[in-house]
Amino acid sequence: MGIKIITDSSCDLPQELVDKHDIGIVSLHVTFEDDSTFTERVTITPEQFWRRMVAQKELPKTSRPTPEAFMEAFRTALDNYRSVIYLGLSSALSGTFESAQLAAKSVSGDIHLIDSLTGSLGLGVLAVKAYDFIRPGFSTQSIVKKIVDYRDGMNTLFTMDSLENLIKGGRVGRLPGFIGTMLRIRPIGKAGDVGQIDVLEKVRGRGKSLQRMAQLVGEMGSKLQEKIIGISHVDCLPEALQIKKELEKRYQPREIIVSKVGTTMGTYAGTGGLIVAF
Repeated sequence: MGIKIITDSSCDLPQELVDKHDIGIVSLHVTFEDDSTFTERVTITPEQFWRRMVAQKELPKTSRPTPEAFMEAFRTALDNYRSVIYLGLSSALSGTFESAQLAAKSVSGDIHLIDSLTGSLGLGVLAVKAYDFIRPGFSTQSIVKKIVDYRDGMNTLFTMDSLENLIKGGRVGRLPGFIGTMLRIRPIGKAGDVGQIDVLEKVRGRGKSLQRMAQLVGEMGSKLQEKIIGISHVDCLPEALQIKKELEKRYQPREIIVSKVGTTMGTYAGTGGLIVAF
């Protein structure tokens, strides 16, 4: 029977890894200014989202899955598995985790909820890594503890080419001391201790911000040769691959996953957004 790992669509995992590890996905939704609504990973691809986002005057609006969507996912999983572990988008960024909590109260079975305190491939890497901890004879509680310990040792960094989407979405207030109109300033942010958005450094110029992110992985990370690093991007694959090459050269990590940022995290990161999780 075993354990089923479920996460949500903000994880930005490539579909081949979702299939390989049999990870359950509960999707968020996005609505554009013409009131058209799409389901992430189901009725809209990252590329389609990027094109529409650029063409819109207003920022798209994301919405969390309903508790009913989580109830269905949990019940279906428990028909085939003895336990469910749900890894969710940071509760500081979305009400998605709250929906999962409400659902878990209405479903009978062994369900464990973990707030990832991050998003995009920070969440995705955690979902993949969870399978390293699932071993015969290990209790679900001990596996949950190992996942939480790993989460607490993770870092998620981000930079973006423009602050336009953060300004539109009202997220600049979460970047204390940052003047959004300063020319060519590229903030390097991180997921904070409780999953909020914190500014780490302010770097002048795109190239320097990417170089600094690569340096910070070494300064903030530990045992990187044993780690999975996630690099996700909003329509800037060449720069994502540039960082990947630099990280491989500097740190020789166990694995690097490169993927596209979808609707949930892409709404605020905007075109040129880059997220590195390790």
